[in-house]
Amino acid sequence: MKAVIMEIHKDYCIVMTKDGQFLKQNIPAGVFEIGDEIAVSKEYAHEPKTVKVGWLKNLSIAYMTMIIVAVLSIFGVWYFKQYLPLKNADLLTANTTAEAAPEAADEKAGIGEAREESAEESGLSMEADQGEAISFEKTYSLIEVPKVDGENINGVLSFSYEIIGGVNLQVEFRNISSALVLNGNITLTTLFSDNSVSRIENIPLENFEPAQVVKEPIFLKVEETGLKLEANGNAY
Repeated sequence: MKAVIMEIHKDYCIVMTKDGQFLKQNIPAGVFEIGDEIAVSKEYAHEPKTVKVGWLKNLSIAYMTMIIVAVLSIFGVWYFKQYLPLKNADLLTANTTAEAAPEAADEKAGIGEAREESAEESGLSMEADQGEAISFEKTYSLIEVPKVDGENINGVLSFSYEIIGGVNLQVEFRNISSALVLNGNITLTTLFSDNSVSRIENIPLENFEPAQVVKEPIFLKVEETGLKLEANGNAY
C-alpha cells in the first residue's frame, strides 16, 4: 500500500494513504522528504494519536473564559459609572440643601425687604410720573356771557370763547405754563335753554406744549343757550 509523507519527525513520520487514512511509520528523519510517496506495510501501519481535538477544545475554553471576563469587566465599569456617582451626588445634595436652607431663608427675607422698598419707590415714581393733575368743570350761559377771555385753569390752561354772528362759537385753548406739557381731554357740551344736552364735543390734548393753541369752531343750533366745559388731564 502506497502513501504520501505529510509530516516528518525525529523518529517517525506521518503518511496519508489514497483512501485518506493517516498512519504513523517508524521512519527516522533524513531518509525521505515531505511529499515523497512510499510503500507502507500493514505490519508497520499505526494510526496516529488524535492530538488536535484536545488542543482545539482547550483553545475554545480559553476563548470563552476571556469573553466572560471581558463582559463582566465592562458591566462592572458601567455599574460604577452609573450608580456610584448618583449615590455620592445624593449625599452631596442632602448636605448642600441642609447648609443652604438658612441662606435661602436669609435671601427670602432680603427679597421681601427689597420688594417692599421697590413698591415704595414705585409708588413715589408713579406719583412723580403722573405730574400735576388738571381738573376743571364750569357751565357758561351764552346769552348772558357771549364772550370769555382767558379763563385760567390750574395755571396751565387758558380757555376763551366768543360768539360771532350769533351762531358761530369760536373756542380757544392755550397752554399758559412756562415749561409744563399737558396730556388730557376737553369735553364741550352745548345745552338747550332747559339745560338738557344738545351735543357733546371731545377735544383731545396730547403733548400740549407751552404757548401751543387749539381752536375749535362750533355752529350753534337754535335754542342752544349754554356751554358746559370739562377739562381733565396731567401736566408734566
